[in-house]
Amino acid sequence: MALSIVSYSSSSSFSTDFEQCSTSSDPSSQEECKICFQQGHGYHFGVFTCRACAAFFRRCHFSSIIEQRKCRLMNGNCGPNKNGRWFCKKCRLIKCLESGMTTANIQYDRDAFKSSADFRKKQAQLKLVGDRIGVPITVEKVLGLNHLVSFIPLREGNNKLPYIDITQLVGKAIALVLNPNMVQKFKKLSNLEQLSQGLEDYQLAQKENITEIVYLTKDDHINEFERSMSGAAKWLSCSDKFKSYSDELKIRLLQSIWFIWGRLERITMTAKMRSRHLCGKKQFVFSHESLIDYDGMDSDISCWSTHSFEEMKYFFIPSELYYDDVVWELMEIQPDAVEMSFIMCMICFQLAGMQKSWLLLMILVLTSRRQNIFKLSFRQLFQANDTAVILKKIWEKWKMYCRTNFMSII
Repeated sequence: MALSIVSYSSSSSFSTDFEQCSTSSDPSSQEECKICFQQGHGYHFGVFTCRACAAFFRRCHFSSIIEQRKCRLMNGNCGPNKNGRWFCKKCRLIKCLESGMTTANIQYDRDAFKSSADFRKKQAQLKLVGDRIGVPITVEKVLGLNHLVSFIPLREGNNKLPYIDITQLVGKAIALVLNPNMVQKFKKLSNLEQLSQGLEDYQLAQKENITEIVYLTKDDHINEFERSMSGAAKWLSCSDKFKSYSDELKIRLLQSIWFIWGRLERITMTAKMRSRHLCGKKQFVFSHESLIDYDGMDSDISCWSTHSFEEMKYFFIPSELYYDDVVWELMEIQPDAVEMSFIMCMICFQLAGMQKSWLLLMILVLTSRRQNIFKLSFRQLFQANDTAVILKKIWEKWKMYCRTNFMSII
């Protein structure tokens, strides 16, 4: 699972100083971003913008692909919506350039401020301990062990990353997916409605009063894998049609969709929590008991990469890692449980890339009894509901995201 990335000299200082050299020390907190007209953060690349627009300009300015893009609306006059989200990257970059953003003042190869970085890391660890007071002390917590995942250091070769043994975790997930999950039925439900009810039952464990994690540890990532794999297994086993499949097909489907399903389920829950004002606009509901803040989070990725989290932030920002754009679109359309389950089926099973997965998807659609939403063809389906066009856009966007990021898993 190691990431193969070209290493630059003083890359940690590059990430830290890159932002400092482009940000003013005394901006007006009430001033709007010149690009998306939301609350600004400071002067980035010569223009007062928010951090999201600054990160967008940083990525796209050095990309040759952006020059080949065309305006989505074919009129070259796109603009942000009320939430500051742009529909067209081409027009957004043009707006940045017209506003005066430039990379001429970027400074390279400067020394790292190691003392400041160490201080921030220690403060984050102290706050992490304070946030988790009251958690029962177990043998696993004291020894730093986990029942389901083992990290075994490799002594041979030059590989600094450990060998990750997830045999027990996979065994638990397989046991869940092979045993049927009994869904309480008050009436005869279609397969899609069974999956919808299974998703609702799974999300009942979500707490409303949750703590913020400022430093994601190795154990946090392990628990995320366990939640995603076990949750996907329980969700699949709610379908009567899925129960009729062979054990081999059940395991193959779970292997293909568990990570994507887990991330999409958390995105759905984050949209619900934001709509109910139970978490902030820049926060992501990471688990049933905790959330993270995009601006204040840090993460231990030493088991997955030889690079630090600060170095990796040069390639992505946390809001992109957790698909914040999709969260906002779900908040706008407010899909119900059945509609959301349909989108999750479309995304998960199509990305599985298997013919039998498409067979399961077609069965779920064709046997649905919600005829005012789901019809006998995809075309009729997307014409039958007001939110369906936006749901289709979310589906297409997620296909692109997942093909880019998760093809190695699939």
